[in-house]
Amino acid sequence: MVKKKSKVTYPHFRYYKKSGHPALIVGEQPVNEYKYRKVTHSERESGRKNEKVYPNPNPKDKKPMYISKRVRHDKKVNFGKVYSWKYKKK
Repeated sequence: MVKKKSKVTYPHFRYYKKSGHPALIVGEQPVNEYKYRKVTHSERESGRKNEKVYPNPNPKDKKPMYISKRVRHDKKVNFGKVYSWKYKKK
């Protein structure tokens, strides 16, 4: 019996091994990389306002979550498990 690969939907949250924090995965690059946005508790990054996500999708964290507006990319091997959190765009 052949296992069917489950289809990945975007956006979703994954563990980012390099920072030890979650990241919002927004898509894929054609070279085996994810496009992602950094997740933080900080209102600003490099002088720019981050997008506030409230209530926080992480049920264990009561502080508001902020997501940087800048889209970055990195190899898929640098990302871990998928979190079950839901991201609701405004």
